[in-house]
Formats: sequence, structure tokens, C-alpha cells
Amino acid sequence: MRWPSFFILAYVVLAVQIGLSGHVTWGGASPNLVLPVAVFVAINARREEALLAVFLLGGLQDLFTQQPLGLYAFCYSLVGLFVVGTQPAVRRDHPLTHLFLSLAAALFTGCVSLFNDWAYPRLHGLARYAHPSILQSLMRAVYTALAAPVLLAGLVRIKRVFGFRGFRNVAHGELQSLAIRQ
Repeated sequence: MRWPSFFILAYVVLAVQIGLSGHVTWGGASPNLVLPVAVFVAINARREEALLAVFLLGGLQDLFTQQPLGLYAFCYSLVGLFVVGTQPAVRRDHPLTHLFLSLAAALFTGCVSLFNDWAYPRLHGLARYAHPSILQSLMRAVYTALAAPVLLAGLVRIKRVFGFRGFRNVAHGELQSLAIRQ
């Protein structure tokens, strides 16, 4: 994987996420545009590179949100482990793959975020408890999943820029790249 290309992508997607926050909402929920990029990298990169990249994406998103530091880094790392495990069994460029993996990742991230919003005030003895909205978290997950194929359609077209390794798709037996030499 070409790391300069990855960092440019991370910078751009975080800037778009910050720029659109509050402007693109649906029922009070806004999409998480960084999560589909993490899924895209985890599907296409080598295992070690993918796990490091999704951890960095989560850490960078933690720096620019009001969540506790490490929450998104933790969630994206676990999502990365799951998605890297599905590499041999999925079609990496198919929009339904992006939709369902992004939905599963968004639901998992939403559950962890909801638990944090519920537990943090109680563990720290804060006087007022926050009441996390399950419906809003579910809507955010659906909104993120619906935005994922649109966002990732452009990334699939420029996949060569990131220098992902070539490998065989075991489930379909087709050669993904000519970079493999026997």
C-alpha cells in the first residue's frame, strides 16, 4: 500500500466529514464517511497494512470528534479485523459488499458508541446522565451504509493509486491483478 496516497485520502475524507457535519442530516443523524473508507482499505490492503490504516483512521477521527480519545480507533480496529477476515470470500468491488460490510461496521460502531454514552456518566459520577438515542444511532448506521456504495464507487475506480497488492479471489477463482508472479 502506498502510504502517501492513504494519508491524502484520510485527510480529504476527514475534511469532508467535518465540513458536511450538520449540513447533511437525515432525521437528526449524519453519515459517518470515514467508516466506509476504513472498510474499503480493510477489504483491499494486506492484513497488517489494513489493520494499521484503519487504526490510524479511527485515531484521526477521534482527534476531530467529541468522543473520548480511542473510541473510534478501537471500533475501527475491530471492524478491520472482521473485514480482513472476509477478504477471500467477498467480491471487493461489488456495491452490495460495500453496503453490507459498511452496515455491519456502522451498527457495531454505533453499539459501542451507545454503550460509551450510557456508561461514561455513570462511571465518572456525573450529575446528569446522557440519554443516548438508539433510533438516531440506527438511522446513522443506515445512512452510512447507503452512502458507502456511492462514496466507494469513486475509490474503486482509482484503486491503483493506493498500490494494493494483487491476490486471487478464492471464492471466484479470478485473478485480481497482474502483479502476482509465480
